[in-house]
Amino acid sequence: MPRVTYRDALASLAASSQRGMRLGLASTRALCAALDNPQERLRGVLVAGTNGKGSVAAMVAQVAASAGYRVALLTKPHLTSYRERIRLGGDPISELGFSQLVDQVLAASSRVDAAVGGPTHHELLTAMGFLAARDWGAQLTVCEVGLGGRLDATNIWDGGVAVVTSVGLDHQAQLGDTIPAIAAEKAAIIKPGDLAVSGVGAEALPVVRERAHSVGARLWQLGDQVRVEEIPDGGRGRLRLNVATERRSLTLLTLGVAGQFQLSNAGVAVAVADCLGDLGFPIPDAAIREGLASVRWAGRMESLGGAPPVFVDAAHNPPAVAAILEDLRVLVRRHPTVLLFGSMGDHDHRSMLELLAALDFAAVVLTQSRSTRAVAPGQLLREWGRPAEVVATSELGLERARQLAGSQGQVLALGSIYLVGEVMAALGVGLAPDPEVPFQPQW
Repeated sequence: MPRVTYRDALASLAASSQRGMRLGLASTRALCAALDNPQERLRGVLVAGTNGKGSVAAMVAQVAASAGYRVALLTKPHLTSYRERIRLGGDPISELGFSQLVDQVLAASSRVDAAVGGPTHHELLTAMGFLAARDWGAQLTVCEVGLGGRLDATNIWDGGVAVVTSVGLDHQAQLGDTIPAIAAEKAAIIKPGDLAVSGVGAEALPVVRERAHSVGARLWQLGDQVRVEEIPDGGRGRLRLNVATERRSLTLLTLGVAGQFQLSNAGVAVAVADCLGDLGFPIPDAAIREGLASVRWAGRMESLGGAPPVFVDAAHNPPAVAAILEDLRVLVRRHPTVLLFGSMGDHDHRSMLELLAALDFAAVVLTQSRSTRAVAPGQLLREWGRPAEVVATSELGLERARQLAGSQGQVLALGSIYLVGEVMAALGVGLAPDPEVPFQPQW
């Protein structure tokens, strides 16, 4: 039995946030070494990117599971519960399992604290994910990078397949002020001999290609070796597409997730399935078809239902908002729509609001999540520069937005993954919210 309860485990992790966010691999390497390097026994996929990495990771995991493999999916951040970050066989890890992992990792941390200064929140969770995947006996592990790539804790691992979904301007303080600079940080997850897949745009592509060439990795690029064609849905309401790669051609695929931006993510996921075959884990066409049709990824162009209905999207930077803008135009045209918006202080919320200003919202409510990184809604109001209401908390903001929407309208919540999670929790959607603990995590 663990020496800590689930709430105590959460409190211990949250307390580690006081160390802040630290880029670099030394601490994670030391921590995992103290745990007998669980990552070295894992094969699979490491997924980086400004946007789309969570969706691609979820698609790849579902496709591999449909092929009959035991799959561990490690993602970040979570929406309503930390348990979402470690999924074994599609299921979030149990509270008991999570607590046991915290117990093990904190014990190992105590042995390396003096040498490396104590692992951070993200470093502890990274080690926990690798440990869980190894001890559960995962045949394949799909791991989402946290921030950047080169110096992100997850980059101590080489599973054999590396993915860079997209590159946009985000986290410039840590990653650089240009697309090529950020691309170099993300492409650094491509390691010698890897099989790599890229969905990046033209400005980032030369950097990704150079990285792959320099380490002897094979690279498949969306638009070149991987081609995607959308199929009009004929009013069916689900995305359909054809995908052709160097290895196969699949027609009339159906996606279980919404949003036009998911088409390119699906193309990348199919290419990754081909790479897994080359890695020794063959994925038949039927598994790709079944996996893409059944995949779910919460908080991305998702309808939470209710009266009035609430829609959420985890778009939290300008490229993500730009990617969903056409989907939002369609949504807003259907019914009067109230925007509920909140953001992190270290994200480009001004540019996000400028993009959203092109849509005809019936009303706007500005709010903030409980994260210590959240920007004050009063600042958002100044940046919005138009009529809007300011509400102190996301729960009260949601209540006010639904009042404004009335019986004929709808609510759209976006701008922060943390905001989306709190909206879902308020509506009773997803895993039961974790108990509140002091020292809200910064990452």
